[in-house]
Amino acid sequence: MDVKHYYNPQGEEILDEKIYGGSPTGFVDFNRSKYRWDSNIYDLMNANTWFPSEVNTSTEKKNFEALTDNEQSIYKMTFAQLSFNDSAQEEYLSDFRRLANNRLVKSVISLQIMQEVNHSKSYAVLLDACGNSEEVFNLYKYDAALNKKNLQVAEQFAKYIDGGSADKMLLSAMASVNLEGIYFLLGFSYIYLLGDKVPGARDMIKFIARDELNTHLPLFANIFKTIQKENNIATSTIDAAYKMIEDAVKIELEYGHYLLDQFPIMGITHELMEQTVYNYANDRLKKIGLDPIFDESATTYLQKLVTKHLEMNEVKSNFFESNVSNYAKSSIDLNDF
Repeated sequence: MDVKHYYNPQGEEILDEKIYGGSPTGFVDFNRSKYRWDSNIYDLMNANTWFPSEVNTSTEKKNFEALTDNEQSIYKMTFAQLSFNDSAQEEYLSDFRRLANNRLVKSVISLQIMQEVNHSKSYAVLLDACGNSEEVFNLYKYDAALNKKNLQVAEQFAKYIDGGSADKMLLSAMASVNLEGIYFLLGFSYIYLLGDKVPGARDMIKFIARDELNTHLPLFANIFKTIQKENNIATSTIDAAYKMIEDAVKIELEYGHYLLDQFPIMGITHELMEQTVYNYANDRLKKIGLDPIFDESATTYLQKLVTKHLEMNEVKSNFFESNVSNYAKSSIDLNDF
């Protein structure tokens, strides 16, 4: 068995550490960052730390019971899928961090791991308040479409996470870009559509979405671009990255169409759903330095809804003002994204 070295005096200088490959000395030095984006994203994550107990869920059960049958089903199916996404991401991040080389980037990933666990805790808090926690967390056992999507997401994560090459690390990072940038978005939209009917769920999702889209997605977009820049990545690997996002779009739309057909709500159509996911996918490709490949349309209503809630307005809570202010003052422009 290989012995892990926690300290290597003959290791690379901090400013020479690449994300993949090499031998670091063992220091984490936030004053010497090889990349401009890593410490900025860490600071933004840290400044916007929040906890689910700070969101008011005292009326969630009563509000949930006032929803229509379709709305209740959308609520439960959405949280069943989102809770899996965060659970899978937390485990994946631990594996990716172990394989990465740059110690400061690893430190940022450590903070994201904590935030993913915090998201999982938020689902437990919310669903416990709603009174349907066990039912929702067990839905994958009874719903074939939900189980299929979970398996497909997990397969994308598992396919390249062996650290065998820079190309595999790049494609592994692509799986995280898909998760943060594709697989969450329709679920966020559904809860925002319910809006004031379930203010506890809406406010909890606001904070989860801001973590995912303002810091987690930029982190792995920058990791993708940096691995590509630091290594001689094969054209076939870039082609495989395109194939991964095409697969992600198909997975997201298949599950979205299923939910819409089973539980139609609030004027969502297949066309609106498809335009929204295509637009998001094109944006993610641009963010990682690749050309968009999907049909582009004007910004959709669902996109505007998500963007609206990314802007930190007042969250209806008795004692959340300090975190709200921090989020309002933080800027995604700090990131090289």
